[in-house]
Amino acid sequence: MNRLGVIIKEVYRKNVLSWSFFWMIVSPIIMVGVVLAIGYFVGSSQLDSSVGNIAVIDANAEVQEIIEEVNTGNQIQYDFDRSQADEALQTDDIDGYLIFGDDVSNPMYYRKTTSKDISLAPFEEALSQYNFVNSAEEMGLTGEQLTQIQDTAVSINSINVSRNEAGEVVEQSAQDPVMFVRIGIAYAVSIIVFIFIMNYVSIISQEIAVEKGSRIMEIILSSVSPTAHFLGKLIGILLVILTQVVIYIGLYFLISFVLRQLNLLDSFEGLNIGELLQGSSNVVILGIVYAISGILIYTVLAGFLGSLVSKTEDVNKMITPIIFLALGGFYVGMFALNSTNNSLVRITSQIPLFTPFIMPFRVAAETVSSTEITISIVVSVLFMAFVLWFSLLFYKSNVLIYSDKGMVNAFKRSFALWKSERASK
Repeated sequence: MNRLGVIIKEVYRKNVLSWSFFWMIVSPIIMVGVVLAIGYFVGSSQLDSSVGNIAVIDANAEVQEIIEEVNTGNQIQYDFDRSQADEALQTDDIDGYLIFGDDVSNPMYYRKTTSKDISLAPFEEALSQYNFVNSAEEMGLTGEQLTQIQDTAVSINSINVSRNEAGEVVEQSAQDPVMFVRIGIAYAVSIIVFIFIMNYVSIISQEIAVEKGSRIMEIILSSVSPTAHFLGKLIGILLVILTQVVIYIGLYFLISFVLRQLNLLDSFEGLNIGELLQGSSNVVILGIVYAISGILIYTVLAGFLGSLVSKTEDVNKMITPIIFLALGGFYVGMFALNSTNNSLVRITSQIPLFTPFIMPFRVAAETVSSTEITISIVVSVLFMAFVLWFSLLFYKSNVLIYSDKGMVNAFKRSFALWKSERASK
């Protein structure tokens, strides 16, 4: 096995067999489980607190009948007066009381700040309809006229208009389920890229910084070229990333199989998953392209910065700039979720360091032309190639200099060393 292969194998084996890799696999699953559990308990708690024991005071028979018709689980008592209701509220025998006066359109609901948050929306809607009908009858309107008035509500359906590759005009409702799937995929791409960057920029930097900090880099570079050493580290880490992705894909198919065996996916039978994914295929494909380019760019940058570190404990400080860049791109991506045509979004989506976070949302919303997509991919690939070339060019001089005066000073010394070596050839 050649020296490059040895480095790749060692980096890969060391990281995949480490506890940190195990926790990188497990922690997102645990996080998703915790979020789902919290969502379930919060939802159950809200459902439980939205119903309770209510006293209704001074309501006529018609109003009582309406309340009973729309009641969804509340225990309603009509035999209280105001003083009895006050006393029952203070002793927590009821959660609140609703008082009707002569004007049905202005009831008052009293509750303690510590009482349940009972939903009054069904009562409000039913009583509003009741008042509407009564007002119409007082004005002498017929049932047909009343229906005509109710049908005058205006609902605006937003239609997105775009052109396909054949130049044909395509219309799509903004409420189309395919659109929500496309946005969901873009959101997932942005989050996945951010998570992988946060996890692996530190790892690749540590890989290089540990050897440099132990002052054995001169010995290593005497037996292997700087290019092979850097590429070995980089490819090893990329294979670790690929392993994590493959594990998640395997877990997805395993969980899907188990859920099908338990008939837990029956509620989704009405959804045409194939049609939804077909309408989102370009988002998936381009999302993968942008994710790969983004992870490669940030990984190479992290390796370059790691080569400038003199002590292992300075790694986090050295990679802080690219962490902030990724964080900035992620937040602009979240902004792009609702404002894909904003000037800031359009400009930053063409900046390679931000493209993986922003462009998927523009593709999902169909607010970007095929020309812009091509330009963004070409620019990202060229930038990735430049960063790799630049990192390889200065890698040897970077790892052979030691400076505690920060990144800029370290690179100045590295550049001076590279320049002197070049002049001596």
